[in-house]
Amino acid sequence: MEKLIVLVLEGEYRLTAAVLFCLSRDERMVVHMVSRDATSPFRYSRYVRSHHRQPQGAFDADFVPFVQQVAARTAAQVLLPIDVEGMRFCIAHHPALETALRVLPLPSAHAYEIAADKSWLAGFMRRHDIPGPVTITNIGQHLPEQLATLRFPVLLKPTGGEGGLGIELFREAAPLLERIAQLPPGAKYIVQTYLEGYDIDCNVLYKDGQLLAYSVQRGLLPAANAYAPTQAIEFVKNDAVLAVVDRLMTALHWNGVAHLDLRYDADSGAINVIEINPRFWLTVVGSAVTAKVNFPVLACLAALNRPVARPAFALGRYIPFNNFLKYKYLSRLRDKVRFTFGNTSLMSFLGDPLPKLFCLFNRHSVRIE
Repeated sequence: MEKLIVLVLEGEYRLTAAVLFCLSRDERMVVHMVSRDATSPFRYSRYVRSHHRQPQGAFDADFVPFVQQVAARTAAQVLLPIDVEGMRFCIAHHPALETALRVLPLPSAHAYEIAADKSWLAGFMRRHDIPGPVTITNIGQHLPEQLATLRFPVLLKPTGGEGGLGIELFREAAPLLERIAQLPPGAKYIVQTYLEGYDIDCNVLYKDGQLLAYSVQRGLLPAANAYAPTQAIEFVKNDAVLAVVDRLMTALHWNGVAHLDLRYDADSGAINVIEINPRFWLTVVGSAVTAKVNFPVLACLAALNRPVARPAFALGRYIPFNNFLKYKYLSRLRDKVRFTFGNTSLMSFLGDPLPKLFCLFNRHSVRIE
C-alpha cells in the first residue's frame, strides 16, 4: 500500500491531538510534525514519526525555509495546518511553501478573512442573500436608531473569537447601549438578533468551490454555558442545512475545511448561518469515528489531487470521553441520553497517552480530552 507522508503544522493542543488521531486511523499515513514550540508535548506522540521544532515565535517568513528544510528531510508530500494561525501562515506564504510540498487546500486570503470575521461574514451573506440573523455591523454609528429597527432579544458578539466566548444576551436596548459604552476603544463587536430554535452544524471539505465531503451534526446535551459548544452531538441528515451551506461556500469559492455553526429559526422555519470556523474542529474525531468521514485524511488526498469520492456520512451519537464520564457519573438529570463506550472518543483518549501525561504534569492550563 502506497504511503502518504504528511507534515503536520502543530497548532492549538486539542485540535492538534484530534487531527493526529484521525490521521492515525488510516494506515497509509506517515506523520511528521513541524513546530515552533521547543516544549511541545507531541514530541512524545506515538502518532508522530519525527518532530521538528524551531524556537518559538510568531509565524513569519523566517519560518518558511525551516518548513522547506523539514519537508526535504522527511520527503513530506503534504503540509497540513490545523488552526487559524496555521491556516493564515500557509495562505500568506503559499507559493513559497508549495515549492517544497503540497499544502492543504486553502481559500484566498480575502475569502478566509471574510469567513473568520463575523462582521465581514454578515455583510457578505447579506449581499448574496444567504439567510442569517439580522446583524448590526457598525455599532459605532447611530446605534440607537439602528436598534429601533431590531427585534429583541439580541446578542452582543466579538467579531473574532470562538467557543461562545464574550457573547452576551440583552433583552432591552438601554443595558446594551450601556455595555457597549464600556467596551475598550477599538473593540470589534456586532449586534445580532437572537433566534429562538436550536443549533445545527455542518462540517465541510471543498476543493476550488466544489463540495468533496460533509457531515451534519446537532447538539444532544446542554452546553457548559449558554453559548459554548454542546457536550455531545448526533450526526443527522438535513438537506436544508447542506443547501444553505453550499450556497455560502460556493459564493466564497471555498477551498479546504471549515465548520459552520447554523441555527434553526423556530419562527420562520429557516436555517440560518451564524458563523464559520475556518479550521479543523474538535469534533473532527466524531466525524471520523461515528460519521465515518475522516476529514484530515480526505484533505491530504485533495491536496495531492487524488480522487475523493464524496462519502455518505453515517448517523449516530458522539461524546468526548471526558464529557461521557462527567455525564454518566456526575449528572443528576433523570432522563439521560444513552451513550455507549462506542459513542465516545475513548480510543483517542487512550491511544496517545504520553502527550497527555506531559501536559498533566507540566502544563496545568492545558485542558486534556
